Amino acid sequence: MRKIIFLFLLSTFFIKCAPSESSNTRTSPIPKGDYFGQTASTSAQMFAKGIVSKEFQELNAVFSPDGNEFFYTIADPMRTFYTIIFYKKNKNGEWEGPEVAPFSGNYSDADPSFSSDGSRLFFISKRPLDASSTEPKDFDIWVTDRMETGWSQPVNLGTPINTKANEFYVSVTDEKSVFFSAQYKVGKGYGDIYEAKLVDGKYEIHNLGDAINTDKGEGDPYVSPDGNMMIFMSWGREGDMGGGDLYISFKKDGVWQKAKNLGEKINSKYFEYCPMMSPDGKYFFWTSYRSSPLYTQQLRDYKGFEARLKGVDNGLGNVYWIDAKVLEEFR
Repeated sequence: MRKIIFLFLLSTFFIKCAPSESSNTRTSPIPKGDYFGQTASTSAQMFAKGIVSKEFQELNAVFSPDGNEFFYTIADPMRTFYTIIFYKKNKNGEWEGPEVAPFSGNYSDADPSFSSDGSRLFFISKRPLDASSTEPKDFDIWVTDRMETGWSQPVNLGTPINTKANEFYVSVTDEKSVFFSAQYKVGKGYGDIYEAKLVDGKYEIHNLGDAINTDKGEGDPYVSPDGNMMIFMSWGREGDMGGGDLYISFKKDGVWQKAKNLGEKINSKYFEYCPMMSPDGKYFFWTSYRSSPLYTQQLRDYKGFEARLKGVDNGLGNVYWIDAKVLEEFR
């Protein structure tokens, strides 16, 4: 996914100072309650402005199944380095953070995703395979287990899931199937979505075929725990709305149905990616590059322009959410 987004940033095909343009540095306490005290509607809204969505490049958005932890990723402006960040509720129900995740910060890490019981957290990383090396490698899928003392030392999922190519954005079902995207030379397009399915205790890798993948590019698969719904990112398809859109597919009688564009309630002319459902199934999260125009009818001085670039609406990407009821029309 990272290389996909980098290509988008390099090409249009792809990867007076108003108060709204001021810096969004947070000085007030974080609201208590579920979802940082936020409420979603059936219109796309920026999630947790000034708490999660700030002036940086924020992507991914995942709550733990009990709702007491929130993980996401921050990238540098050129997307050469990624770090996983988290918030956590204390015993009084107050959100504490942000902090770098205890298993992240040394090498590029991104795309956190929980198992449905909250006992495991999957992510991608460029960290070396063993402690004897300090040289980063390509993106692999790793997993850390929840222990009484915190998160365990991450473990590489190994072959056949991880290869010498990049693997991105993992989603694991209750039946332990591992869905991910990868840039394999044998794929249908620049990037495809795959399923690693357990057969007799071993993983077998399958390309999800024409219902999901095209000769363009697909990535970032979110798959529901029961394995019957998938939302993913694709770009370059006929009828898309911009640099990259989100699509949805449902499995019927064991077969993935042809994916549908999620439409203008979620997609925009900007890049949309990193889909994720809340653990209770009520809300849908994603990341978008959408922003208001940089041009202005009134002359903007230097301080005004600087304030805009330092603000949350600077086009670097933020986390958005919406009531998941809007997905029902696609069934």
